[in-house]
Amino acid sequence: MRHAPDLVDPVINGAMGLDEAYDVARENKAKANSAEVQLARLREEDPQLADRVTEGDLSLQGAWAERRARVEEEKRQRRVATQLLCETLPSLAQVRGTRTFALYDPDLAPPGRAVTREVIEHAASALAEAASVWVERDLP
Repeated sequence: MRHAPDLVDPVINGAMGLDEAYDVARENKAKANSAEVQLARLREEDPQLADRVTEGDLSLQGAWAERRARVEEEKRQRRVATQLLCETLPSLAQVRGTRTFALYDPDLAPPGRAVTREVIEHAASALAEAASVWVERDLP
């Protein structure tokens, strides 16, 4: 009766068998539970999307599609960041203790790529930030 109330009268009137109505009710219950489980999982993973579903701004299916797109974008950003750091930091580490910095000639710098005090300050700040993240995440 809870999951197929519209079938109560047809069963009572004999227009539908109890077994058939029970099967429909069981399917309805499974669908409801499935949606409830999906919404609960969405709420754990992305509460803002779950709120949009609850408010009726987005379907559950649409929310999960958006969630998958966000996860894929986050993976892409992690790949790009990892590649950038792996290309940049080892090279910088290799010039430490060499005369490379003393040999720098601003006249030979590619257009728009000159190293200035400001660039060095930003790089030092970025390295300090990286070191902090590595400590926080306990990375080697």
